[in-house]
Amino acid sequence: MPGGQVIHMMKVVAIDGPVGVGKSTVAAQVAAELGFRHLDTGAMYRVVAWKLMQLPVEQQDNHNIMADLAYRLRISLGASGEVTVDGHDVTDAIRDEAVSRFVSRVADVRTVREALVAQQRRIGSERPAVLEGRDIGTVVFPDAACKIYLDASPEVRVERRVAQLRASGRNADRAEVRANLMERDARDRVRPWGALRVAEDATIVDSTCFDEARVVEIICALVRENPVFGLHGVAAP
Repeated sequence: MPGGQVIHMMKVVAIDGPVGVGKSTVAAQVAAELGFRHLDTGAMYRVVAWKLMQLPVEQQDNHNIMADLAYRLRISLGASGEVTVDGHDVTDAIRDEAVSRFVSRVADVRTVREALVAQQRRIGSERPAVLEGRDIGTVVFPDAACKIYLDASPEVRVERRVAQLRASGRNADRAEVRANLMERDARDRVRPWGALRVAEDATIVDSTCFDEARVVEIICALVRENPVFGLHGVAAP
């Protein structure tokens, strides 16, 4: 690393990766382990999608309305993963498969991404934080001190998504989940701004054969070894 660059890097752990790879759960556990703030950026896009789906159909593809919602909604992300919008708990509602199918249409809109990225940068720069999404290490925080690209095979990602839905009490059709996952993968990788890709300086962690505990252990070790965070030599709790 060139001399002087370290002081300009943000104390941010950026975890990017495709849908269904377990980013949110892993990021939350990494943040808890390290005592960092956790910001689930995907939940923010889901909130906008969920709110938009409540409008008349003819308004749902209006980019101006999308952007206005993204700027105006008061989104709060709790330490335990709870999500509230304008004071109302929408934690379960935004994880519905209908929202999952709709969210890419929202995330593809640049003005929406710009609105939410501004919020993400503000929150993430306040203190050491773990953020996960599709473009954290490439767009939101290209100067993040630690960048992780979390991946897994499509088969494993489908099973994890099905298990997640069923654990929350919702029905999960495996074929429907697979189709939705493949469609979102394709859209995430080709959107003109904020597309899913591996940052040049990211560490790829393939979790196909690892459980969540092992993935968290690997990422926490990478953070503790990174001099920007000042955790070297600090024993794990």
